[in-house]
Amino acid sequence: MSTFTRFSAEEQLRYDKTASVLNNKDLWDTIPGFRYYIGEENSTRYVDVETNFKTDGATIPRWLWWLLPPIGEYTQCTTLHDKLCTTYYIIQVVNGKPTQVKVTRKQIDAILKESMDVLNVTPWKKKIIMAGVNLHRLVNNPTEPKPIALAA
Repeated sequence: MSTFTRFSAEEQLRYDKTASVLNNKDLWDTIPGFRYYIGEENSTRYVDVETNFKTDGATIPRWLWWLLPPIGEYTQCTTLHDKLCTTYYIIQVVNGKPTQVKVTRKQIDAILKESMDVLNVTPWKKKIIMAGVNLHRLVNNPTEPKPIALAA
């Protein structure tokens, strides 16, 4: 398991109006940042999500927000996923030195699933989120990071 711990989205996210307007979608700042260990607690592979990282939460079409809003019990997981989708790398400690290691979109999506398992996300919500993520990956075949535009 991971040291990835549950937190309340309302207490840990701050809406960023400027970035939201610039990107034409709702964006929140992550407060505070966190580390997610991949595979098991204190693994040599991890992802750091820095304080003030911009996330849109779960990228769910607005017409489905009544069922699955962008912010919910899975927010820390979707923030982790957003971070990975903007960098396409994880950190792996090699000979005591943290090193960036490139990952594929399929690996990124698997880390999302693992993190939802860690947080015990409601099974039907996890299935819907993973179905959407897998469909996006299969249809759009993303292979490069998609950074979020920041105010100049």
